[in-house]
Amino acid sequence: MTHDAVLYFSKTWGALYLAVVFCLAALWIYWPSRKPIYDAAAVSPLSDEEIER
Repeated sequence: MTHDAVLYFSKTWGALYLAVVFCLAALWIYWPSRKPIYDAAAVSPLSDEEIER
């Protein structure tokens, strides 16, 4: 393989790979069933409760 072929492959399939990973991460974060987890994390710095370790 020449340098140009490797560069072409990494630019096309690498960009597609990163786009798919981004879409999957966005779906994971914005999935409706995960909302309570993020709501609890959003108010946790404001609570006076001790953090259990």
